[in-house]
Amino acid sequence: MLKLVDFLVLDQQVVLDAWFDLILGTYSENTAVLWKKRDDPFANPVRHRFEAGMRGIVMGLATCGEAPDAATFIPFLDEIVRVRAVQDFTPSQATAFIFLLKKAVREALWPKIIEHNLFVQLLALESAIDVLALFSLDIYCECREKIYALRIDQIKKQYDRLLKRANLVCDLSAEGGEDQ
Repeated sequence: MLKLVDFLVLDQQVVLDAWFDLILGTYSENTAVLWKKRDDPFANPVRHRFEAGMRGIVMGLATCGEAPDAATFIPFLDEIVRVRAVQDFTPSQATAFIFLLKKAVREALWPKIIEHNLFVQLLALESAIDVLALFSLDIYCECREKIYALRIDQIKKQYDRLLKRANLVCDLSAEGGEDQ
Protein backbone atom coordinates (compact mmCIF):
# COMPACT_ATOMS: atom_id res chain seq x y z
CA MET A 1 0.00 0.00 0.00
CA LEU A 2 1.37 3.38 -1.02
CA LYS A 3 1.61 6.19 1.47
CA LEU A 4 1.27 9.92 0.92
CA VAL A 5 5.01 10.39 1.43
CA ASP A 6 5.63 7.92 -1.42
CA PHE A 7 3.60 10.13 -3.74
CA LEU A 8 5.38 13.18 -2.33
CA VAL A 9 8.69 11.67 -3.47
CA LEU A 10 7.38 10.32 -6.78
CA ASP A 11 5.71 13.61 -7.73
CA GLN A 12 8.27 15.80 -6.00
CA GLN A 13 8.92 18.07 -8.99
CA VAL A 14 5.20 18.69 -9.55
CA VAL A 15 4.81 19.66 -5.89
CA LEU A 16 7.92 21.86 -5.99
CA ASP A 17 6.80 23.63 -9.17
CA ALA A 18 3.34 24.28 -7.73
CA TRP A 19 4.85 25.54 -4.46
CA PHE A 20 7.34 27.80 -6.24
CA ASP A 21 4.54 29.32 -8.31
CA LEU A 22 2.53 29.98 -5.14
CA ILE A 23 5.53 31.62 -3.48
CA LEU A 24 6.13 33.77 -6.56
CA GLY A 25 2.54 34.96 -6.15
CA THR A 26 3.63 36.76 -2.97
CA TYR A 27 5.94 38.99 -5.01
CA SER A 28 5.31 41.71 -7.57
CA GLU A 29 4.64 40.56 -11.11
CA ASN A 30 8.00 41.87 -12.38
CA THR A 31 9.93 40.01 -9.69
CA ALA A 32 7.97 36.82 -10.27
CA VAL A 33 8.62 36.90 -14.02
CA LEU A 34 12.34 37.51 -13.47
CA TRP A 35 12.75 34.70 -10.94
CA LYS A 36 10.66 32.29 -13.01
CA LYS A 37 12.71 32.74 -16.21
CA ARG A 38 16.30 32.42 -15.09
CA ASP A 39 17.61 28.99 -14.09
CA ASP A 40 21.26 30.03 -13.73
CA PRO A 41 22.20 30.10 -10.00
CA PHE A 42 24.60 33.00 -10.59
CA ALA A 43 22.11 35.11 -12.55
CA ASN A 44 19.26 34.21 -10.20
CA PRO A 45 20.66 33.33 -6.75
CA VAL A 46 17.34 33.86 -4.98
CA ARG A 47 15.57 31.24 -7.07
CA HIS A 48 18.50 28.87 -6.51
CA ARG A 49 18.32 29.34 -2.72
CA PHE A 50 14.55 28.92 -2.71
CA GLU A 51 14.70 25.74 -4.79
CA ALA A 52 17.44 24.23 -2.61
CA GLY A 53 15.48 25.00 0.54
CA MET A 54 12.18 23.82 -0.89
CA ARG A 55 13.63 20.53 -2.14
CA GLY A 56 15.21 19.86 1.26
CA ILE A 57 11.93 20.62 3.04
CA VAL A 58 9.90 18.30 0.81
CA MET A 59 12.43 15.47 1.08
CA GLY A 60 12.68 16.02 4.83
CA LEU A 61 8.91 15.75 5.16
CA ALA A 62 8.98 12.54 3.17
CA THR A 63 11.43 10.97 5.61
CA CYS A 64 10.73 12.58 8.99
CA GLY A 65 7.46 10.94 9.94
CA GLU A 66 4.95 12.95 11.92
CA ALA A 67 7.37 14.86 14.18
CA PRO A 68 9.80 17.09 12.30
CA ASP A 69 12.92 18.02 14.23
CA ALA A 70 14.53 21.42 14.04
CA ALA A 71 18.01 20.12 13.19
CA THR A 72 16.77 18.54 9.98
CA PHE A 73 14.69 21.44 8.70
CA ILE A 74 16.31 24.65 9.93
CA PRO A 75 19.07 24.68 7.27
CA PHE A 76 16.47 24.33 4.49
CA LEU A 77 14.04 26.83 5.98
CA ASP A 78 16.92 29.24 6.53
CA GLU A 79 17.60 29.29 2.77
CA ILE A 80 14.20 30.85 2.19
CA VAL A 81 13.52 32.78 5.40
CA ARG A 82 16.86 34.59 5.30
CA VAL A 83 15.93 36.07 1.90
CA ARG A 84 12.40 36.98 2.97
CA ALA A 85 13.59 38.54 6.25
CA VAL A 86 15.45 41.31 4.41
CA GLN A 87 12.54 42.03 2.10
CA ASP A 88 9.60 44.29 2.81
CA PHE A 89 7.39 41.65 4.44
CA THR A 90 5.66 41.54 7.79
CA PRO A 91 6.62 38.52 9.93
CA SER A 92 3.43 36.70 8.94
CA GLN A 93 3.98 37.42 5.24
CA ALA A 94 7.63 36.39 5.38
CA THR A 95 6.87 33.02 6.94
CA ALA A 96 3.56 32.28 5.18
CA PHE A 97 5.42 30.57 2.33
CA ILE A 98 5.51 27.36 4.35
CA PHE A 99 1.71 27.22 4.51
CA LEU A 100 1.63 27.44 0.71
CA LEU A 101 3.20 23.98 0.69
CA LYS A 102 -0.10 22.59 1.99
CA LYS A 103 -1.92 24.04 -1.00
CA ALA A 104 0.77 22.80 -3.41
CA VAL A 105 0.53 19.26 -2.02
CA ARG A 106 -3.25 19.29 -2.32
CA GLU A 107 -3.15 20.67 -5.85
CA ALA A 108 -0.53 18.20 -7.03
CA LEU A 109 -1.61 15.07 -5.18
CA TRP A 110 -5.37 15.44 -4.61
CA PRO A 111 -6.46 12.75 -7.10
CA LYS A 112 -4.06 10.26 -5.50
CA ILE A 113 -5.15 11.28 -2.00
CA ILE A 114 -8.76 10.54 -2.93
CA GLU A 115 -7.99 7.35 -4.83
CA HIS A 116 -5.93 5.83 -2.00
CA ASN A 117 -7.93 7.35 0.88
CA LEU A 118 -4.92 9.20 2.33
CA PHE A 119 -6.82 11.87 4.24
CA VAL A 120 -5.43 10.93 7.66
CA GLN A 121 -1.89 11.00 6.24
CA LEU A 122 -2.63 14.38 4.63
CA LEU A 123 -3.66 15.77 8.02
CA ALA A 124 -0.46 14.41 9.58
CA LEU A 125 1.63 15.98 6.82
CA GLU A 126 -0.15 19.30 7.27
CA SER A 127 0.48 19.17 11.02
CA ALA A 128 4.18 18.65 10.33
CA ILE A 129 4.10 21.68 8.00
CA ASP A 130 2.55 23.71 10.84
CA VAL A 131 5.56 22.82 13.01
CA LEU A 132 7.84 24.02 10.20
CA ALA A 133 6.00 27.34 10.25
CA LEU A 134 7.00 27.77 13.89
CA PHE A 135 10.63 26.98 13.03
CA SER A 136 10.40 29.56 10.23
CA LEU A 137 9.17 32.22 12.61
CA ASP A 138 12.11 31.53 14.94
CA ILE A 139 14.55 31.90 12.04
CA TYR A 140 12.84 35.09 10.90
CA CYS A 141 13.14 36.62 14.37
CA GLU A 142 16.83 35.74 14.58
CA CYS A 143 17.48 37.30 11.18
CA ARG A 144 15.63 40.48 12.08
CA GLU A 145 17.52 40.73 15.39
CA LYS A 146 20.81 40.57 13.47
CA ILE A 147 19.61 43.23 11.04
CA TYR A 148 18.58 45.55 13.87
CA ALA A 149 21.87 44.97 15.70
CA LEU A 150 23.78 45.86 12.54
CA ARG A 151 21.71 49.01 12.09
CA ILE A 152 22.28 50.08 15.69
CA ASP A 153 26.01 49.47 15.34
CA GLN A 154 26.06 51.49 12.13
CA ILE A 155 24.19 54.39 13.78
CA LYS A 156 26.59 54.34 16.75
CA LYS A 157 29.59 54.52 14.41
CA GLN A 158 28.05 57.38 12.43
CA TYR A 159 27.20 59.24 15.63
CA ASP A 160 30.74 58.72 16.94
CA ARG A 161 32.23 60.04 13.69
CA LEU A 162 29.97 63.11 13.81
CA LEU A 163 31.02 63.88 17.38
CA LYS A 164 34.69 63.50 16.47
CA ARG A 165 34.30 65.79 13.44
CA ALA A 166 32.64 68.40 15.61
CA ASN A 167 35.51 68.07 18.12
CA LEU A 168 33.03 67.20 20.85
CA VAL A 169 34.88 64.01 21.77
CA CYS A 170 38.53 63.67 22.56
CA ASP A 171 40.41 60.44 22.02
CA LEU A 172 41.95 59.62 25.42
CA SER A 173 43.62 56.46 24.14
CA ALA A 174 45.90 58.54 21.89
CA GLU A 175 47.04 60.57 24.89
CA GLY A 176 47.71 57.58 27.10
CA GLY A 177 44.62 58.31 29.17
CA GLU A 178 43.69 54.65 29.50
CA ASP A 179 46.46 54.01 32.04
CA GLN A 180 45.41 56.81 34.37
